[in-house]
Parts: sequence; C-alpha cells; structure tokens
Amino acid sequence: MLIVFTPRLIHFYSEPEIILTVEDVKRINEQQLIPKKVHEQIKERQRKKQSKYKSPPNRFDPNTYGKEDWMYLGLSKKQAEVVMKFIKPGIFSNDAFDKIYVFPKELITLIKDSTFYPETSRAIIESEDIILSNDEIQLNQIIELNSIDSLQLVSLKGIGPFYTSQIIKYRKKIGGFYSIEQLLEVWKMRPETYEILTEQVFIDSDKIQKLRLNTISFEELYKHPYLSYAQANSIVKMRTQLNGFKTVSGIKKSKLIDAKTFDKLLPYLILE
Repeated sequence: MLIVFTPRLIHFYSEPEIILTVEDVKRINEQQLIPKKVHEQIKERQRKKQSKYKSPPNRFDPNTYGKEDWMYLGLSKKQAEVVMKFIKPGIFSNDAFDKIYVFPKELITLIKDSTFYPETSRAIIESEDIILSNDEIQLNQIIELNSIDSLQLVSLKGIGPFYTSQIIKYRKKIGGFYSIEQLLEVWKMRPETYEILTEQVFIDSDKIQKLRLNTISFEELYKHPYLSYAQANSIVKMRTQLNGFKTVSGIKKSKLIDAKTFDKLLPYLILE
C-alpha cells in the first residue's frame, strides 16, 4: 500500500508544474522592457526640454541685441521684454544675467562663450563722468514703487512673479504706498525679500490715491484695507451729522476711529 499511495500523495501536495508557451515567454519579456522604455521616454523629454534654448549663431555684444534676437535664442516675449529693460542702461559682463530673475541658467551657459563687451560700451557711461563697478551698475537702478509696472518689478533682484503679483495687487487695493514699511503688509512678504526690495525702490507719496472724505461713497471707503465695515460706516454717518468734514481730523470724532487707525489713514485723506 505504501508503494501504491506514496507517489500519489507526493504528486497531490507538490506545486503544479508550470508549462510556458512561446507566446507566454514573449509576453513576459515585453513586460520587462516596459520600465526601460518609460525611462528612455523620460530621458528623451528631458533632452527636448534642454534643447529649448539655442546657442548664438555668432559672437555678439548683448547690449546690441533686440527683443527678437533674445526670442530667437529661446526666451518668451515677456522674458525678452524684461531682459531689454534690464540691459537698457548697459551691461559689461555675463554676471549681469544672473541678476535677471527670468533669465534661464541654461541659456547663460549657452551664451557665455559667445559674448563680448567692447570698451566703447563702457565709455557710454564713463563719458558722463560716472565711473561705477560692475555690481554697482547692475544695482543702481532705484525705481519708484508707485509707478513701477509688473515687468520692471519682476526684473528686480530677488523678486519673482509671485511677489510681483502680490505687490501690484496690494498697491492697487491700498491706493499706493507712502512708506517703504508698508511692503511688510503685502501677503506672505518675507523679511529677506523686504530687505532686498528696500535697496532697489523708493517711494513718491505724491502718487498715492486720496480718499475724498466729503464725497467718497461708503462702498469705496470700505474697500480700503485700513478700514473695517463698521469704521467706514461710522465715517459716512459722521459726515452726514456734521454736514461735511471741516478738517480731516474730524473723523476722529467717531468712537471707532482710534489714533492708530487715523495715523495710518492720514496720508490718504483729503477733504474734497
């Protein structure tokens, strides 16, 4: 009985033998090739991305390049416009491109061996008895914050599209800046970004939009970031009771307008 049943028991408990056909083997080999193909596709996309920018056809002086020339090398229209604004005063080394936020590192690598800066370019500035170092030339563009546009702002050192958008948005909402410290009120403004900005901009408080106390509507008054709904409402009611304000300090008669709020608002206030 042992001789009869032992082989049957062994066969019953052993794993079944797997027989692969030619088609099975081919399918397994194809599946093993999939990760390799995916990897090759990723590398190909990376190569295409890297080839977005072109090398200059000839050696050139960047000060003589126009918008179309920069776009030929791979910059977008907006990037080219920012570059043109930045180099307008003149640049004298490739280090200047590192200070242009929108200028790609890949393109700097492609053009660095093709650029030259003749002495005649430097003479343009020196002819006016202004002799500056390279770094000073790049950073001496101090721009007025209430009139700067988004293209100028994004070209400043250390300022990207996000902060450009937030600064322009807050400037419109508040009616312009009267103090450089107001930049700290911009949403998500970091101390390090603020420090960089203070070295590159100045404030002309004459450019701010005034709040005409005796004619402004409640809706317009309430839009100002320094006033709450209740404060704006109290100013309008106080104006009605007084038959118009005689001085801007008249709004302090409202119990809701404290000294801190008044001091912040004062540069924006005008009677008519």
